Amino acid sequence: MSKKILLVVAVLVLALSFTGCGNKKGNGFATTTPSPSAGAITPPTVHVCGGEVVLGDYALLDLSAISKGVSEADVEKEFNTQLEEVLAEYPNYVRDESRDGTEVKEGDTVNIDYVGKLDGVAFDGGKDTDYDLTIGSHTFIEDFETGLIGKQVGTTVDIETKFPDTYQNEELRGKVTVFTITINYIGQKKEGADDTYINRLSKGTYPTMNDFRNALKAEMEKQAEAEYEDRVYDAVINQMVENSQFVTILDEDVKYYEDDMIGYYKEIAEYYGMAMTDVATQLGFSDYDKFLDNCHEEAIKNVKQYMVLQKIVADEKIVVSDEKYTELLNGYMSSTQTTDRESFENMYSKEYLNYCMVNDLALELLVEKAKSNAQ
Repeated sequence: MSKKILLVVAVLVLALSFTGCGNKKGNGFATTTPSPSAGAITPPTVHVCGGEVVLGDYALLDLSAISKGVSEADVEKEFNTQLEEVLAEYPNYVRDESRDGTEVKEGDTVNIDYVGKLDGVAFDGGKDTDYDLTIGSHTFIEDFETGLIGKQVGTTVDIETKFPDTYQNEELRGKVTVFTITINYIGQKKEGADDTYINRLSKGTYPTMNDFRNALKAEMEKQAEAEYEDRVYDAVINQMVENSQFVTILDEDVKYYEDDMIGYYKEIAEYYGMAMTDVATQLGFSDYDKFLDNCHEEAIKNVKQYMVLQKIVADEKIVVSDEKYTELLNGYMSSTQTTDRESFENMYSKEYLNYCMVNDLALELLVEKAKSNAQ
């Protein structure tokens, strides 16, 4: 994984104000359980926030603004965005009939069918049809592209090529191959997309632009349905924080979560040999101080959310029965594709798992209250 990709993932973590256990979007568990050879594992620390909070009224919880569906405006925006991105990657080339029968030149975009053979046998990945190739783009190996220059449009030719010694496919490195190529036509770039373009690009999956838009809408609705629960849990905890009164917030609690976030990024920086200032820049902050400010703000959010949850746990006398423990534990393990209960409990400790569970149950209580308000 590259530094850039890793940091893109990391910034999403930083953007979430509720990143620890108890968050229904993910309980902070590792995606895989370390192997026994990884050495001793230190279970996460249970951090109970101090301070004093007066809870807001459950009756104020409101889910009316949360929709399972998507608006037509959202669909249209995503549709246009995807078309723009696809066109940038795969321009809309149409046949230039004036070039039929002419010779291929440097800079031409030729539409071709091709099949490559090694010792007379077609090899994997060496075949395609209806492919737009710009001569000189270095998309293919050099012999392939230069071999087409001077060939007549509308003909089928054999071009001998030699793969570079550094080619990514080890089986083809330095090998001489023959490509049989049909030069269908010279392409002329057309602005925008149309039914013909979509049908061709999708190889018939979407015959028209409207078919593509409908498929996109269905996928967006499916995703919105899947994310609905996350949005509900986000809404109830955020509303409860907003409606509660925080009499005192302990500095040491804020520092705990602040240090936890900063430490996370320091580990990334150290692993990849990066300076923290560079990490902050790649995360989108203008300077390191802005990054630290953001960590502080997110830490305060975390503290408030945990104070609310822990107050609910205390007021509602929430406990985890043995049956409920097993049920929730199985859910946690399933989310991390873990099957070994003993190693999972050793990794996180029963104390930490119980802490996560009571927080989850407090969140579920808030959701139940919000849903009952809507009835």
